[in-house]
Amino acid sequence: METIQIHALGSLGEGVGELNGYTLFVEGALPGETATIEVIERNSRFGIGKLKEILLPSSDRIDPICPYFGSCGGCQLMHLSYPKQLQAKTQRVIDALKRIGKLDLSVLPCLPSPKKFQYRNKIQLPVQKKGNFLSLGLYKRSSHELVPIEKCHIHTELGDQIYQKIKPLIEASKIDHLRHILIKSSGHFGEALVVLVTSKKEDPQLHDLAEQILKKEPFVKGVIQNLHRGPENVILGSFYRPLAGEGSIREKICGLFFRVSPASFFQVNVSQAEALYLKALEWGELTGKEKILDAYCGVGTLSLIFAPHVKEVFGIESVPQAIVDAKENAKMNGLNNVHFICGKVEDELTKHSPFDLILINPPRKGCSPEVLKSLRKITPEKLLYISCDPATLARDLKELCQSGYHVEKVQPFDMFPQTAHVETVVLLTKFAKTLEPLHN
Repeated sequence: METIQIHALGSLGEGVGELNGYTLFVEGALPGETATIEVIERNSRFGIGKLKEILLPSSDRIDPICPYFGSCGGCQLMHLSYPKQLQAKTQRVIDALKRIGKLDLSVLPCLPSPKKFQYRNKIQLPVQKKGNFLSLGLYKRSSHELVPIEKCHIHTELGDQIYQKIKPLIEASKIDHLRHILIKSSGHFGEALVVLVTSKKEDPQLHDLAEQILKKEPFVKGVIQNLHRGPENVILGSFYRPLAGEGSIREKICGLFFRVSPASFFQVNVSQAEALYLKALEWGELTGKEKILDAYCGVGTLSLIFAPHVKEVFGIESVPQAIVDAKENAKMNGLNNVHFICGKVEDELTKHSPFDLILINPPRKGCSPEVLKSLRKITPEKLLYISCDPATLARDLKELCQSGYHVEKVQPFDMFPQTAHVETVVLLTKFAKTLEPLHN
């Protein structure tokens, strides 16, 4: 056993301390605390400590409202007061920009979410066989060990109500090739989809279960099968088919209506996403004459929000179903100045240039080198970069700054309260002034 003082939070929400100059990460510990730990893993750079006892607790430590906190891997910061969660997320962005991007930038304080709990409109629940029955839950952190749960406190009220009602049906179904259950809900319209992820395509029991779910819960508008026979660290496969009811639901954001399919991306915290999109729109300072590009456009959310304020929008997305939804969304909202293209961003970016503004909203891995290379070629006056990972954001900003862009503003948003994740919006302008990177 060792005694350690925690001085920071890591990127996964774990406490960080040092023992004789050796860095240790301790899950469950908070900055300012003194704790007894057992070192369970070591390498040349850092180690992992298992929390045994908190000798001196932080004044910011609170009692989590969830009985599964600490065993379920879904939330990492429920034991930290909300104002301190926001401070920690702001600091995480600052640290990533300095350490990875070598950029000393002013970062605005992380904006709080309107909802601290019951905000998440999507939940993915693994299914495992336990004796003659199935069990649903969430994985323990960094493992495939299932933690059975009765309720998730960050899941929307509607989504959780649906989970409560369909859980007994699924557990009693004895469909042993069920791998995951996905629930997507719309708070505005009171609609939901249930996706049954299976490793076997044909099974009459699936249709029976789908009909039972529709009968049991009227808010469920459709039950869809997803076929996935690949590795367990990937949840969804590429094959979808309806089993009962409808294949999509509706959502509303920024006064616009959207069709959401099981395969297409849509922000999980709609009220905070609206605040983020309106901030991006404000920072764009649009005149109505601009031609803009929405890279990684998904179902067209940003494209359509910006469309009434510009001359023309091009949206690029690699998921075919998302493009189908995006075109339908444009039609549903009566917007005809938007063009959606199915393809890779790196392949399509230069074909339709020049652009006055480019919206970049990549997946967690950030922009590929090919995308950054294409941006260097067409150099729009402004870039609005929306990131869900501070590390890849810092890496890409470093590259963009070396290509002649200046970071004007950095605004973190708490899109995922009670977790260590943070979303960030960055405004960059071309050749505004030279930005000197930091050097070690």
